[in-house]
Amino acid sequence: MWVLAPRRWEDLMARHGLTVEEVTAIDSPEPDDQVSYRLYTVRRPQRVPSRPRGSGPPPPSTALGVGVIVHGPHGVLLGRHQRRTWELAGGTVEPGETFAQAAVRELHEEAGLVADPGDALELGTLLDRVGDLVRVTVPVLVTRWSGIPRRREEVIGSWRFWPLTALPQPLFVPSAQCLAAWDRSLPIDHPPVHFRPYARPGQT
Repeated sequence: MWVLAPRRWEDLMARHGLTVEEVTAIDSPEPDDQVSYRLYTVRRPQRVPSRPRGSGPPPPSTALGVGVIVHGPHGVLLGRHQRRTWELAGGTVEPGETFAQAAVRELHEEAGLVADPGDALELGTLLDRVGDLVRVTVPVLVTRWSGIPRRREEVIGSWRFWPLTALPQPLFVPSAQCLAAWDRSLPIDHPPVHFRPYARPGQT
């Protein structure tokens, strides 16, 4: 008979979406008895769903875009679209722009925050298919900014920072995909997507 080590049990439960909150050792009261049990207290985090804004595919002009991840002490910045999805700042890339430039422009246009492209880190490429349209989204992590989030456009507002343990529902699909690519531990459900991370300086 073999017994898995406690760390192995914790890894297996984490792999199946469970979070270990407490481990209690229960040893035999007999001094010569080596029997010992472990009682695990676990919970299954609430999954955060996602959905598209509408029933149709996005127009081809929006097939290449950025999702802007602004994460601070109070959580991640999300705004509420008029179609009732919560989403990151973001949008299409204009001709001649880098992804970092597009990210800081969209962040200012939508939420009023000011950032420098040098403080925007492109995380990788998300590739998915919506109907017959292939959609490419680049999640961009903004590491420094100034200003207070405020409504700047008619279609999206209620900007605020949300704790990662209490994200609002439902998330817009591309935003959900960006957040899950940035932090794989987040319990976010979204359609399948292929993510290819960009190598950082010094990585191979």
